[in-house]
Amino acid sequence: MSVNDAPPTFITRVRIKDYKSIASCDVALGPFTVLLGLNAAGKSNFLDALRFVRDAVTRGPAKAVESRTGLDNVLNRLPQAAPSCSIMLDFQLPASLGQDTPWRGHYGFTLARGSGPHAPDGWEVLHEGCEMSVMGSDRPPFHFEVEHGVVDDPATERESILRPGSLYLPVLSGTGPYALLHTALSGMFFYDPDVAALRDARPVTGSDALNEDGGHLGAVLGLLDPRVSERISDYAGAIVPNLTKVGPSARVVRGDYIAAQMQLTTAGAGTEPTTFRAESMSEGTIRAIGLLTALFQPRVRKGRIPLVAVEEPELALHPLAAGVLYDALTEASMSVQVLATSQSAELFDRKEADLSAILIVSAQDGVTVIGPVDDVSRSIVVDGLATVGELLRSDQFIPKLPELPREEDGGLGE
Repeated sequence: MSVNDAPPTFITRVRIKDYKSIASCDVALGPFTVLLGLNAAGKSNFLDALRFVRDAVTRGPAKAVESRTGLDNVLNRLPQAAPSCSIMLDFQLPASLGQDTPWRGHYGFTLARGSGPHAPDGWEVLHEGCEMSVMGSDRPPFHFEVEHGVVDDPATERESILRPGSLYLPVLSGTGPYALLHTALSGMFFYDPDVAALRDARPVTGSDALNEDGGHLGAVLGLLDPRVSERISDYAGAIVPNLTKVGPSARVVRGDYIAAQMQLTTAGAGTEPTTFRAESMSEGTIRAIGLLTALFQPRVRKGRIPLVAVEEPELALHPLAAGVLYDALTEASMSVQVLATSQSAELFDRKEADLSAILIVSAQDGVTVIGPVDDVSRSIVVDGLATVGELLRSDQFIPKLPELPREEDGGLGE
């Protein structure tokens, strides 16, 4: 398998320092990664760190901080209040701009408490850095560094000063390879379903975008390729007995509205299936249909979404459905990088569960620790002495700190 044929992995490594409950984290990601841990371990905070990057480069750091009700709720507080937080992402992007091989690089920034002209709101973007190069090429990389708003960019001859609290990458969002990175970061999809939004009949807009809360589900189902629509129906049918088809409803009279619907074939009901609209579906059923649509939606199939993150995909479903969800998440990861959180032992109660796809998340004295499956647990599973699910139920997992090279800069600078 060539690099270009391999399953997509947009973000290959994540380094986080002092973001919410995560004091320090350095983990590798693959095409499909599950953060597995008990309640309140900090799994959601890991996803939110990635979402924070997305929000910061699209709406600005100030809006990203504000939507989290201030910097105090962004910075880690244990074992003591941290003065700053850092997020660094290593990434790879598909070949483009006349190149035959993918791009790779790193991008990140540090926010810190501060005062004075660089920090009118009591905080500042202390540092921002990026480097991009073509894999296997000897060509010098594209790169920039920003310290306290002062830009060091070899591509420009004049010194640039950023507005306080702003980032430089959005300034370059229409320039060369930086445009590719900005588009990818902006396109990350964080699925946060709301049952009311999933059931709601929304006006048809012509867009192929599923809302992150599941809104416009019916319209997006209507835009799916027939083969993809059939695949979603197959998965949904494996979760809901007698379900034969999932799709959009007919448009509502006196309004151009559309919702999701399903068809069930029941014994004694004749040959004609019975149709149920979204408002008549159980919470577990509509959540499953929404999740499957998020994973296989048109924007994913067109490569416009590089990463789909989902929290607890098994929520409100019978434990027997967990295996179906695992298969769906794995299949989707052949087209898009998939990142999920779970506390479900049932999701991994299978011999073929890939241990390399698991990151264990635990809380130690209120601080989140994230790492691969520890050696002892790995040996137990490989030797067939217990399944991943059995170890999780007995709270026997301890994250192993990954043996990855670290930068000698104390955080995120290069």
